[in-house]
Amino acid sequence: MKRLWFALLIVGISATCFAQTGKKRLTLALATRRGAIVSPSISRIRWRPGKEQISYIRYNSSGGATLRLYDVAARQEKLLVNSSQLHAPLNLHSYRWSPSGNALLFQGGDDLWLYDVASAAVRQLTHSRVPDKDPTFSPDGQRVAFVEANNLFTLNLSTGHERQLTTDGSAVIYNGRFDWVYKEELSQRATGRAYVWSPNGKMIAFLRLDDSPVPVYPITHYLSTHVTQTLQHYPQAGDPNPIATFHVTTVGGERHEWSRSFSKASGVEYIGPQYAWLPNSSAVAFLTLNRPQTVEKARLWNPISGSERTLVTETDPYWINSLTAPYFLKNGRRFLWLSERDGWMHLYLYRTRGQLIRKLTSGDWMIDHPLFSNAPKFQVDQKRRWVYFECTLPSPLERQIYRVRLNGRDLERISKPAGTHVLTLSPDGRYLVDVYSNYKTPPETFLLSRQGKKIATLDMPKNHLAEYDLGTTRFVHVNAPDGTLLYARLVLPPHFDPHKKYPVIVYVYGGPGIQMVRNAWGVTSFFDLYLAQQGYLVWTLDNRGSWGRGHAFESVIFEHMGQHELADQLTGVNYLKSLPYVDPNRFGIWGWSYGGYMTLYALTHAPTVFKCGAAGGPVTDWKFYDTIYTERYMRTPQENPQGYRESSPLDAADRLQAKVLLIHGADDDNVHMQNTMNFVNALVENRKPFSLYIQPGQKHGFVGYTDRVYLARRLDSFFRKNL
Repeated sequence: MKRLWFALLIVGISATCFAQTGKKRLTLALATRRGAIVSPSISRIRWRPGKEQISYIRYNSSGGATLRLYDVAARQEKLLVNSSQLHAPLNLHSYRWSPSGNALLFQGGDDLWLYDVASAAVRQLTHSRVPDKDPTFSPDGQRVAFVEANNLFTLNLSTGHERQLTTDGSAVIYNGRFDWVYKEELSQRATGRAYVWSPNGKMIAFLRLDDSPVPVYPITHYLSTHVTQTLQHYPQAGDPNPIATFHVTTVGGERHEWSRSFSKASGVEYIGPQYAWLPNSSAVAFLTLNRPQTVEKARLWNPISGSERTLVTETDPYWINSLTAPYFLKNGRRFLWLSERDGWMHLYLYRTRGQLIRKLTSGDWMIDHPLFSNAPKFQVDQKRRWVYFECTLPSPLERQIYRVRLNGRDLERISKPAGTHVLTLSPDGRYLVDVYSNYKTPPETFLLSRQGKKIATLDMPKNHLAEYDLGTTRFVHVNAPDGTLLYARLVLPPHFDPHKKYPVIVYVYGGPGIQMVRNAWGVTSFFDLYLAQQGYLVWTLDNRGSWGRGHAFESVIFEHMGQHELADQLTGVNYLKSLPYVDPNRFGIWGWSYGGYMTLYALTHAPTVFKCGAAGGPVTDWKFYDTIYTERYMRTPQENPQGYRESSPLDAADRLQAKVLLIHGADDDNVHMQNTMNFVNALVENRKPFSLYIQPGQKHGFVGYTDRVYLARRLDSFFRKNL
């Protein structure tokens, strides 16, 4: 569910001008042409090992990409790899540095490729008939590990010899790779991988998942003469989960493998998505969770001796958010730990024997990092004893870079401008890369000293924003009836006239783990600006249950999704109705994924508030959604039947009064089309009119020029007709 859909955040432009300003108007015609108004920013920023050099992907005006290298001392950028000039199908976005910094590992086609930086020679490493997954270098750079056909392999770079480490991989057995539900609901919360090398390069720890107990959901593919199906192992709320076991295998010489499994009586249901070895490779730490996700243990296991002990136990009456493994300091005697135990995500320092040394950060703010980012949630300069992180100081609408010493002193802000900052610390701790944006400024990338002084500008994308007649964004504070402060944003049309009455479109997400109202680029999308240009006010409010405000703010939705979220959304609606320029009788609502759910929940549980609503990829009853996400917030349907009924738009379909547009991708493997089909059936049974748009070939987020333009036009037409 956290795969939040942003397909409509970029829309195109035309040469049509406003007569009164001479500026161009937005249109939907170029909805998917990247860089039409703002050039793409550099991406995949990484420090080259052993060098004060930064690599990243830069895009040209035609959409092509090259891999670049910036030298800090020389203050110069040079071309590193242009895949279009090579006789190899390299996927630049997959690049990884070797530990020496002398070579790059790429995926391309179904294979792995090695690029020598000095000679620019490319060598094909594998010759597969199925894609190779998640490749990594060994710590000494002599081997590469990868997953093929759900088995774990290593390849010796000197000899070219492949070694298969597991043999039971199949359609239901995953070795060193996540199945669907782990990948969707656990790994993205911790940016983990399902295997990790030991520091000495002699062993690999990996997760094994057995999906055989998990029910199968058929996904039908209609766009062929003979229709085909994909059978997806997908556990719905209350279903059996994949069986997880933790393994360690040797890599060289005679192979040995050790495994750690848990009985049902142990209370362990899930094994976390991140693992961490002690620096001396004597033991590996992994996380376990019970099924309600209220008890988390960090366990330290010596696979050879079989000894195991618990480093930390976390408990929470609602659910545990942090799935970050212990971060062991170089001597192995201490580790850093992220916890939300006081209601806010903070850092703690522990002895490896399990004793708490000190809390490093505290206060009514939280450590955070960008959703779906591959960057760690904190980065450490052990030589100077600093920990760097992004957090919600001084405001939950921002993400600023701070650092604190390992002794818990000298909390210090590094980034300066108000807005959102994302950091990448150099391995030696001397520099950091800061990607900065605010709601008016597209992402800019700077090289900073460790104290925060700007050294160089790495990227400042060109934009043509001034050429277009765009609306304006206001950030708004609204108080709920109990006094709780809620943050919202309001997009006003160009040439806004406070003496007119405007209709309102509420764009909603509303679910846990996501924060929609932030001082960051993209918070107001070009689709929002297009709608504002058509004469609508566009409103988004972060209700209780959403991210960025601490655990108490988020956990109010426990066992009753929809209710508190809707109450806060209606607080926003009532605020808007108090404004003299809002038409109180013309409110529409739309959203995708959890936002689609919230749209239908609002239309069925506040049926007279909105004239119309469009729900994309909606959950219509939580019994249809997956175990890990749903049970975290709702428990199982058997444990909480009343909560499921009261949270269900499906059970309240007979209350619908507004015009509704239902949108779903026929190939959606996240929120299955079953949700929309059941809602359609309920509407038919209750003789409720509706509009339906099913897109064959598309999953949870629509991709591709034709489909996205058509979708945007359907939404535009729907609101024109019904609002």
